[in-house]
Amino acid sequence: MELTKTNQIIENPRPSISEITQISNEELRLLHEIPTFRPIVQTFVVISTYFILAAIGFWLNNWAVWLLVWFVQGFLFVCFFAAIHYCSHSSLYKSKHTNRFMGTFLSLVLLMNFSFHKYIHLGHHREAQIKGKIVGDTSAWQTFPNIKTYLLALTYFYPLAVCKNWWLVTKDLYLDSLKIHTQEESSLPTSFYLSYFKTPEQRQFVLQNNWLLLGWVVLMAGLTVIFPWILFFGYWIPLISFASPFGFIFSITDHYGCESDLNHNLWNDTRTMISNPIIRFYYWNNNYHVEHHLYPSMPEYNYPKIHELIKHRIQYLEKSYFMFHLKVIRGFILAKSQ
Repeated sequence: MELTKTNQIIENPRPSISEITQISNEELRLLHEIPTFRPIVQTFVVISTYFILAAIGFWLNNWAVWLLVWFVQGFLFVCFFAAIHYCSHSSLYKSKHTNRFMGTFLSLVLLMNFSFHKYIHLGHHREAQIKGKIVGDTSAWQTFPNIKTYLLALTYFYPLAVCKNWWLVTKDLYLDSLKIHTQEESSLPTSFYLSYFKTPEQRQFVLQNNWLLLGWVVLMAGLTVIFPWILFFGYWIPLISFASPFGFIFSITDHYGCESDLNHNLWNDTRTMISNPIIRFYYWNNNYHVEHHLYPSMPEYNYPKIHELIKHRIQYLEKSYFMFHLKVIRGFILAKSQ
C-alpha cells in the first residue's frame, strides 16, 4: 500500500521496473543506443513499399488491384504514424535533427502537425506515470458504450478531423498570444491542450508546423490540378478512405479498457499486442506498447527483448489486432442481448 499526494490509498502499487527486468545499468545503456543505419534502411523499405504498390496499381490499372493497393497503403500510412511517434521521442534516428525533419515530413504526408502531436504525446506519457487517477487527456483510455459509437469512430471522416484540428490549434494559439498582450485571461478562453505546450518556443513550433501544414495542403492541391490521376489514385484516395480506419484499428489497442483510475500502474494501464513478424517490422514494433511506456526513449528494435523479460507481468496482452477487435465487437453484441 502507498499514499498519493491526495492521501488516496493505492491497492496496486507500481512494481519496480529494475526489480522485474533485472537489467543492469550498463545493459540498459546499451539497449538505449540508437543504431545509425538500421532505422534508415527500415525507413527506406517502408516508404519504398508504398511507392512500389502505387506503381503496381498504375501498371495493372484494375479496380480490384487498386482496392488491394489502397488497402495496404492505408496500413502503411499507419506505419508512417508509428515512425512519427518514435520521432516525437527522438528515439528513431541517432540525430535529433533527423528525428525532427522526418517526423515533420511524415506528419505533413498524413496532414498532421508534428509538434502538436509530439508535445501532446509526451504529456500523455507524463500523465501515465503519475500515481493515482490519470488526468488531462484521458481519451486513450476511454471505452465505447455501444457498437454504434465504435463504428462511428472506425469510419470517422479524416479530412474533417484535419480541418477541425488545424483551426482549433491556430485559434487557440492566437487567443493565447492575445492573452499575453492584453492580460485578459478570463475573457479569452482557450483549449486545455495549450497546457501541454510548456514554453513560448514550443508554442511557436506548433504554430509554425500548422502554417507548414497549410502550405503542404496548398502544394498537394496544386499538384492534384496538374496531375489529377496520379495524385488521386496514388495519394488522396488511400489517405482519405483507408488511413483513418487503419489508424483506429491499430491505435485504439494501446490503452482501450485498461486501468486509468487510482489503481493503475505500468503493468495494467497499457496493452501489448504480439501480432506477426511482418506487421511488427512495418509497424516499427509499436505493438509493444507496455514496453514502450516502460522505456519510451529506447529504440523500438529492442522492445522484443524487454518483452521477454516482462511478459509474465503484463495484464493486458493480445495475440492479434483482429482478435482484439473481434472481442470488442462480441462484447457489444453480448451486452445488447442481455
